[in-house]
Amino acid sequence: MARPNMVTKQDLILSAERVIQEKGLDKLTFKAVAEGAHVTQGTVYYHFKTKEQLLFEVVQSLCDRSWENTKQLQLKQEHPKESVDRLLEEALQRCTPDSMYHTLFYSLVVHSLQNPPMRERLGELLQAENAHVAALLELLLPASGLPGKSLEYRAVMINALIDGLALQALVDPQFPAREVYGELSQVLLAIFPEASDKNKTNE
Repeated sequence: MARPNMVTKQDLILSAERVIQEKGLDKLTFKAVAEGAHVTQGTVYYHFKTKEQLLFEVVQSLCDRSWENTKQLQLKQEHPKESVDRLLEEALQRCTPDSMYHTLFYSLVVHSLQNPPMRERLGELLQAENAHVAALLELLLPASGLPGKSLEYRAVMINALIDGLALQALVDPQFPAREVYGELSQVLLAIFPEASDKNKTNE
């Protein structure tokens, strides 16, 4: 087996992202990734045994960067409603017919139905995403009085809503994403009335 050179695993993931963005998912091959990173195919094989493993790592990398960006928003300094609106705007930008993240995610979901190890990894990814959302809720609504399990379950619902809307946008070019997200903002304020009440108190 070829040993890796100075190119890192993350370099190869970024090369894969560029291939997908510039040429489309169907053009993603180990050869294309290797050419983009200026390495041999053996280097790619050293880090990724299958194309599906590579796709999962790309999805994981996109998730990690998205949450890192969220941490930079300084949400704790805002009114909760303003923070909710900003977070929904971030999600709205990925709710498109050509969303790379959701195209990859749902491609992996289909593959995982016949691949238990991949299904397990995706399940762990979703659990991590739910935990991130729950942590955000706790940050935005520290005095809500909601028990831990309630926050956890509401985080699952929100995550499922976001992914479900993205799926509809993928298959329907006419999907009214902005209008639907406007309604979603109202739904979330109904689920978490503390956010709306706190916002009014501070006005």
